[in-house]
Amino acid sequence: MRNVKFFIAAAAAIWVMSGTGQAFNLSGTATHFKKARSGLIREGGWSVSPMGHVMFCQTQPAECRKPSLVRAMHVSMTGARFAALETINRAVNRAIIPLNDRTGPGVIDQWSLAPKSGDCEDFAITKRHRLVAAGWPASALRLAIGRLPDGEGHAVLIVRTDKGDFVLDNRTDDIRPWRGTDIRWVSMQSGTNPQFWRSI
Repeated sequence: MRNVKFFIAAAAAIWVMSGTGQAFNLSGTATHFKKARSGLIREGGWSVSPMGHVMFCQTQPAECRKPSLVRAMHVSMTGARFAALETINRAVNRAIIPLNDRTGPGVIDQWSLAPKSGDCEDFAITKRHRLVAAGWPASALRLAIGRLPDGEGHAVLIVRTDKGDFVLDNRTDDIRPWRGTDIRWVSMQSGTNPQFWRSI
Protein backbone atom coordinates (compact mmCIF):
# COMPACT_ATOMS: atom_id res chain seq x y z
CA MET A 1 0.00 0.00 0.00
CA ARG A 2 2.84 2.38 0.87
CA ASN A 3 4.45 1.75 -2.54
CA VAL A 4 1.14 2.47 -4.28
CA LYS A 5 0.75 5.76 -2.41
CA PHE A 6 4.32 6.70 -3.26
CA PHE A 7 3.74 5.94 -6.94
CA ILE A 8 0.58 8.06 -7.04
CA ALA A 9 2.32 10.98 -5.30
CA ALA A 10 5.30 10.76 -7.66
CA ALA A 11 3.06 10.59 -10.71
CA ALA A 12 1.14 13.62 -9.52
CA ALA A 13 4.36 15.59 -8.99
CA ILE A 14 5.63 14.71 -12.47
CA TRP A 15 2.26 15.63 -13.97
CA VAL A 16 2.27 19.07 -12.31
CA MET A 17 5.86 19.79 -13.37
CA SER A 18 5.43 18.49 -16.91
CA GLY A 19 4.08 21.75 -18.27
CA THR A 20 0.46 20.75 -18.54
CA GLY A 21 0.07 23.72 -16.26
CA GLN A 22 -2.90 22.46 -14.32
CA ALA A 23 -1.65 22.27 -10.76
CA PHE A 24 -4.77 20.61 -9.48
CA ASN A 25 -5.70 17.23 -8.12
CA LEU A 26 -5.72 14.12 -10.30
CA SER A 27 -9.46 14.37 -10.98
CA GLY A 28 -8.86 17.58 -12.94
CA THR A 29 -11.01 19.77 -10.70
CA ALA A 30 -9.89 22.97 -9.02
CA THR A 31 -10.45 21.65 -5.51
CA HIS A 32 -6.76 21.67 -4.67
CA PHE A 33 -5.66 24.70 -6.65
CA LYS A 34 -1.99 25.42 -6.04
CA LYS A 35 -0.06 28.64 -6.53
CA ALA A 36 1.72 27.65 -9.73
CA ARG A 37 2.40 30.61 -12.00
CA SER A 38 2.13 30.26 -15.75
CA GLY A 39 3.45 33.74 -16.48
CA LEU A 40 1.84 36.55 -18.41
CA ILE A 41 1.84 36.98 -22.16
CA ARG A 42 4.16 39.82 -23.03
CA GLU A 43 2.31 42.48 -25.00
CA GLY A 44 3.96 44.36 -27.83
CA GLY A 45 2.89 47.43 -29.77
CA TRP A 46 -0.51 48.17 -31.21
CA SER A 47 -1.66 45.68 -33.82
CA VAL A 48 -4.24 45.72 -36.59
CA SER A 49 -7.57 44.57 -35.20
CA PRO A 50 -9.02 41.51 -36.95
CA MET A 51 -11.63 42.70 -39.45
CA GLY A 52 -14.14 40.20 -38.12
CA HIS A 53 -13.80 41.75 -34.67
CA VAL A 54 -14.13 45.28 -36.06
CA MET A 55 -17.42 44.29 -37.69
CA PHE A 56 -18.53 42.50 -34.53
CA CYS A 57 -17.97 45.68 -32.51
CA GLN A 58 -20.17 47.60 -34.95
CA THR A 59 -23.06 45.19 -34.47
CA GLN A 60 -22.45 44.51 -30.75
CA PRO A 61 -21.06 47.80 -29.35
CA ALA A 62 -21.80 46.82 -25.75
CA GLU A 63 -19.32 43.93 -26.08
CA CYS A 64 -16.55 46.32 -27.14
CA ARG A 65 -17.25 49.35 -24.97
CA LYS A 66 -14.23 50.97 -23.39
CA PRO A 67 -14.66 50.78 -19.61
CA SER A 68 -14.99 54.13 -17.87
CA LEU A 69 -12.86 52.65 -15.10
CA VAL A 70 -10.58 49.67 -15.54
CA ARG A 71 -11.46 47.53 -12.52
CA ALA A 72 -8.63 45.06 -12.75
CA MET A 73 -6.08 43.97 -15.32
CA HIS A 74 -6.14 40.50 -13.78
CA VAL A 75 -8.18 38.48 -11.31
CA SER A 76 -7.05 36.80 -8.13
CA MET A 77 -7.33 33.11 -8.96
CA THR A 78 -8.80 30.74 -6.42
CA GLY A 79 -10.02 27.17 -6.63
CA ALA A 80 -13.63 28.38 -6.78
CA ARG A 81 -12.88 30.79 -9.60
CA PHE A 82 -11.00 28.16 -11.55
CA ALA A 83 -13.97 25.84 -11.14
CA ALA A 84 -16.22 28.61 -12.50
CA LEU A 85 -13.94 28.94 -15.54
CA GLU A 86 -14.12 25.20 -16.09
CA THR A 87 -17.92 25.27 -15.91
CA ILE A 88 -18.32 28.08 -18.44
CA ASN A 89 -15.64 26.72 -20.75
CA ARG A 90 -17.28 23.30 -20.80
CA ALA A 91 -20.81 24.70 -21.19
CA VAL A 92 -19.95 26.89 -24.18
CA ASN A 93 -17.92 24.12 -25.80
CA ARG A 94 -21.07 22.01 -25.73
CA ALA A 95 -23.58 24.75 -26.59
CA ILE A 96 -22.08 25.68 -29.98
CA ILE A 97 -21.77 23.21 -32.83
CA PRO A 98 -18.29 23.58 -34.39
CA LEU A 99 -18.65 24.88 -37.94
CA ASN A 100 -16.34 26.93 -40.12
CA ASP A 101 -18.48 29.91 -41.13
CA ARG A 102 -16.03 31.30 -43.67
CA THR A 103 -17.62 30.56 -47.03
CA GLY A 104 -14.74 31.23 -49.39
CA PRO A 105 -11.45 33.01 -50.13
CA GLY A 106 -11.53 36.73 -49.40
CA VAL A 107 -14.71 36.45 -47.34
CA ILE A 108 -14.47 38.15 -43.95
CA ASP A 109 -14.99 35.71 -41.10
CA GLN A 110 -18.17 36.48 -39.18
CA TRP A 111 -17.65 36.86 -35.43
CA SER A 112 -20.88 36.10 -33.57
CA LEU A 113 -22.12 36.01 -29.99
CA ALA A 114 -23.73 32.73 -28.85
CA PRO A 115 -24.61 31.29 -32.27
CA LYS A 116 -26.07 27.79 -32.60
CA SER A 117 -23.03 26.88 -34.68
CA GLY A 118 -19.76 28.67 -35.31
CA ASP A 119 -16.00 28.53 -35.25
CA CYS A 120 -13.28 29.33 -32.73
CA GLU A 121 -13.82 33.08 -32.33
CA ASP A 122 -17.55 32.56 -31.71
CA PHE A 123 -16.72 30.24 -28.81
CA ALA A 124 -14.21 32.76 -27.41
CA ILE A 125 -16.62 35.72 -27.67
CA THR A 126 -19.40 33.77 -26.00
CA LYS A 127 -17.15 32.70 -23.12
CA ARG A 128 -16.05 36.28 -22.57
CA HIS A 129 -19.67 37.47 -22.60
CA ARG A 130 -20.74 34.85 -20.05
CA LEU A 131 -17.83 35.62 -17.72
CA VAL A 132 -18.51 39.37 -17.83
CA ALA A 133 -22.18 38.67 -17.09
CA ALA A 134 -21.03 36.58 -14.12
CA GLY A 135 -19.11 39.54 -12.71
CA TRP A 136 -15.59 38.98 -14.04
CA PRO A 137 -13.78 42.20 -15.07
CA ALA A 138 -13.78 42.64 -18.83
CA SER A 139 -10.25 44.08 -18.68
CA ALA A 140 -8.94 40.67 -17.53
CA LEU A 141 -10.71 38.77 -20.34
CA ARG A 142 -8.88 39.08 -23.65
CA LEU A 143 -9.65 37.59 -27.03
CA ALA A 144 -6.44 36.38 -28.67
CA ILE A 145 -5.49 34.97 -32.05
CA GLY A 146 -2.62 32.83 -33.24
CA ARG A 147 -1.63 30.00 -35.54
CA LEU A 148 -1.94 26.28 -35.02
CA PRO A 149 0.89 23.94 -36.06
CA ASP A 150 -0.76 23.40 -39.46
CA GLY A 151 -0.83 27.17 -40.05
CA GLU A 152 -4.57 27.59 -39.51
CA GLY A 153 -5.66 30.72 -37.67
CA HIS A 154 -7.20 30.17 -34.26
CA ALA A 155 -8.93 32.34 -31.65
CA VAL A 156 -9.26 31.72 -27.92
CA LEU A 157 -10.09 33.56 -24.73
CA ILE A 158 -7.24 34.53 -22.40
CA VAL A 159 -8.02 35.01 -18.71
CA ARG A 160 -5.38 37.12 -16.97
CA THR A 161 -4.84 36.13 -13.34
CA ASP A 162 -2.36 36.58 -10.54
CA LYS A 163 -1.21 33.04 -11.35
CA GLY A 164 -0.59 33.90 -15.01
CA ASP A 165 -2.55 33.81 -18.27
CA PHE A 166 -4.87 30.86 -18.86
CA VAL A 167 -6.43 29.76 -22.15
CA LEU A 168 -10.06 28.81 -22.76
CA ASP A 169 -10.02 26.91 -26.04
CA ASN A 170 -12.95 25.32 -27.87
CA ARG A 171 -10.75 22.35 -28.81
CA THR A 172 -10.57 21.12 -25.22
CA ASP A 173 -12.36 21.38 -21.89
CA ASP A 174 -8.98 21.62 -20.15
CA ILE A 175 -7.93 25.12 -19.14
CA ARG A 176 -4.23 25.51 -19.76
CA PRO A 177 -1.51 28.11 -19.20
CA TRP A 178 -0.71 30.01 -22.36
CA ARG A 179 2.71 28.33 -22.55
CA GLY A 180 1.06 24.91 -22.43
CA THR A 181 -0.75 25.18 -25.76
CA ASP A 182 0.32 24.52 -29.35
CA ILE A 183 -0.67 28.03 -30.44
CA ARG A 184 1.88 30.38 -32.02
CA TRP A 185 0.58 33.69 -30.69
CA VAL A 186 -0.03 36.71 -32.92
CA SER A 187 -2.11 39.33 -31.11
CA MET A 188 -4.43 39.94 -28.19
CA GLN A 189 -7.17 42.38 -27.23
CA SER A 190 -6.16 45.42 -25.20
CA GLY A 191 -7.30 45.39 -21.59
CA THR A 192 -7.91 49.13 -21.50
CA ASN A 193 -9.96 49.29 -24.70
CA PRO A 194 -11.36 46.04 -26.13
CA GLN A 195 -11.76 47.59 -29.59
CA PHE A 196 -7.99 47.66 -30.01
CA TRP A 197 -5.42 44.88 -30.18
CA ARG A 198 -1.74 44.45 -29.30
CA SER A 199 0.87 42.21 -30.83
CA ILE A 200 2.30 39.32 -28.86
